[in-house]
Amino acid sequence: MFVILPIKDENPHPPGFKPKLTIALIVINVIVFFYQVAVTGQFLEFQMINPQTGELYPNTIKLFFEWGAVPYCISGGDAINFSFDPSNPLPIPCPDMPMLTLLSSMFMHGGIMHLGGNMLFLWIFGDNIEAKFGKVKYLGIYLLWGILAGAIHILGDTSSPIPAVGASGAISGVLGAYLVIFPRARIQTFLMMGFFWRMMHIQARWFLPFWLVFQNLLPFFIGGFGVAGGGVAYLAHIGGFAVGLVTGYLYKKTHNSEFTYGTRYGYRPDY
Repeated sequence: MFVILPIKDENPHPPGFKPKLTIALIVINVIVFFYQVAVTGQFLEFQMINPQTGELYPNTIKLFFEWGAVPYCISGGDAINFSFDPSNPLPIPCPDMPMLTLLSSMFMHGGIMHLGGNMLFLWIFGDNIEAKFGKVKYLGIYLLWGILAGAIHILGDTSSPIPAVGASGAISGVLGAYLVIFPRARIQTFLMMGFFWRMMHIQARWFLPFWLVFQNLLPFFIGGFGVAGGGVAYLAHIGGFAVGLVTGYLYKKTHNSEFTYGTRYGYRPDY
């Protein structure tokens, strides 16, 4: 068993700064999650079918197909013949405004572990990006990262009838920007390999590429170029990360004095 989990970053805020927008985004995601729980009656993982009995859960199906990003619907489809039994398909109409689901799907999650992992990464890395960009700009860019990541996922398979949900695409954008802007920030990391575990301090320029390669690129290529094992939209993560890298690069190019002040070679120690 191999686990690498960030605990916190050693990247202090400017004096007096509070990451109000990052906290607000986390609160909104949690509220939406408990709305999903109230509608579906599920908590650990939202399932559309009972794996033991084959019973369909209509509330879960309706919720995810109305507000999740379904590539087939966004690509112009009218209705989906959804079924776990090919001999008895269930017709599901596409939403009236399917493009809106690129936004709504960013605040839905597939279960408590999905939510918890995303919010941990948003809390650790999002506050420093908010401090750099400012609240209004950060909100706009965060939403744009999520929408573009969703669009990249859809381009991977426009005929897919599977709803995609989660803040992972937008948060991957946060990680990409963080890598460019704070490459030398240290990440306190929990590492476990079998029975061996330890706490480590890893610079972002090593931790984040490692996360990208082992958590996304390798599963994407090995698992079939799309939604692979566990229903993970790897292409949305990769696309969001790439867009975040570009955003971070543009920020550095247009705010060069922030990265050269007081140093001879261009980086302050915390960067």
